[in-house]
Amino acid sequence: MARAKEALISAFLVGGGQIYSGRFWTGISLAIIFYGSIVLMIILWTGINAAFWGLLTAWILVWLFNIYDAYKGISYEKSPCEKACPAGIVPWAYINFIATDSDQKYPFIPFFNTLGRICLAPCECHCTRKGIDAPVAIRYVRASVRTEIPDDKHKPKKEKIAVVGSGPCGLSAAYYLSHRGYKVVVYEKEEKPGGVLGILIPEFRHPQEVLDNEIEVLQSTGFELKCGVEIGKDISIDELFENYDAIFIAIGVWKPIKLGIPGEEHTLDGFDVLRRIKKGELYHLGKVGVIGGGNTAIDIARSLVREGHEQVKIYYRRNIEDMPAESENLKEAQEEGVEIIPLTALVKIEKNSVTMIKTECPNGRDGPIRLIEESEFDVRLDNIVMAIGQDPDTNFLKDHVKLGKFGHIITKNGKTSHPKIFAGGDAVLGSATVAHAVGHGTNIAKRIDLHLRCMPTFIAQLLKKTYQPEVQLLPITDRNRMSIPHRDIEERKHDFKEVELRASKEELQKEASRCLTCPLRYQP
Repeated sequence: MARAKEALISAFLVGGGQIYSGRFWTGISLAIIFYGSIVLMIILWTGINAAFWGLLTAWILVWLFNIYDAYKGISYEKSPCEKACPAGIVPWAYINFIATDSDQKYPFIPFFNTLGRICLAPCECHCTRKGIDAPVAIRYVRASVRTEIPDDKHKPKKEKIAVVGSGPCGLSAAYYLSHRGYKVVVYEKEEKPGGVLGILIPEFRHPQEVLDNEIEVLQSTGFELKCGVEIGKDISIDELFENYDAIFIAIGVWKPIKLGIPGEEHTLDGFDVLRRIKKGELYHLGKVGVIGGGNTAIDIARSLVREGHEQVKIYYRRNIEDMPAESENLKEAQEEGVEIIPLTALVKIEKNSVTMIKTECPNGRDGPIRLIEESEFDVRLDNIVMAIGQDPDTNFLKDHVKLGKFGHIITKNGKTSHPKIFAGGDAVLGSATVAHAVGHGTNIAKRIDLHLRCMPTFIAQLLKKTYQPEVQLLPITDRNRMSIPHRDIEERKHDFKEVELRASKEELQKEASRCLTCPLRYQP
């Protein structure tokens, strides 16, 4: 209501809405431009001519911009951390709340607490503070931020939407669409929701209690969740066409990629290993080699250590620094005794031995890999676990939408080739992060909403609310990055309790005070 009031004031008094909201100099500048040019025109009046009509057009444009600017409110230059976040989070804002001990609550984002535990934190990679010493611990301090679902739920709409998949992408979309007033039903083929978060991510990285709480909060918006229902098996896609106005596909990637090497049929699937461990099944695999370099490979190795395996090694075809796994996850694995063997590729598997070959990768993660001739060597392993990636299982969609070479769904701004079907998450992007899934699910849900309301995107952009946190410019402090507290290594290796400990409010406040408040300090 405040923004509408400010826009109304500016409609009758150019710059008035800005001054009313505290943006004094913005309002004064607009008033001088508008009224000053009118006074100048009166002084230099020469009659109605081409110059007059040009000025009249300019006055109308300035007047309209003034109303729009009053409605949008203050805007900040995006900081590097904000630009880097796939989930659309504004890290510098919540860090400011912590540093200043503010009572403000950060606007609700699905899986906010989850992202405080298992995010790759690209925001930290782009943090300006790196130019001084080390980035702010943006991911870690997020756990102390308070959020709440807004209570401004929209009036119920007649349209019904089906969401296929209850991972972070699907549930983020379901939350947004349900909050907008749509009747939303989420279909999940597993017996419980959460996707990878609920079925695969180990408890020592992401406690089930945290996930359950987050899903419960999302469900409070009113969407229906149907677990144990597989589309194409328990219910056909044609039934969804008949009963829903739009369908959002967020099925993730679950089909393991194959190397196509001799003896590959004797390997274990990494997802299946994690799934069974999460169910509490005790594993006895002997000497284990894990193939891969992502979080899945690290999670498998760390889980097997906790199952009592004394020798667990990860073989990766590139350098250790090229591994896509979260750096904190990798560091903790090495502390727990997991050995990483870089520049090594799997060649073949026989009954009593595994053949590897040395590789070269001089140009990093994005460069080609070269096998070094005559560098093969045999390794004695009891089991090989494959964790080299997955593709989506989209067979049930092949007659309805265009698919890519490996089964990925082809979309444009979330829309598929079928007018009712939208898609997002890993099934479109390929294996990505939870932050990507949350951001993609939310963004595609917004496009579904616009599609059903027949609203052009540019109109939605004009009406989009601007987030206006009350922030303070923080002084530059000479303080090193905090050391994130962890449980004792020898203790944590023998159970699945969470590894990271929670720091005190004072420690978090000190860490947050390292933020340079880029939008306030460097905005032109």
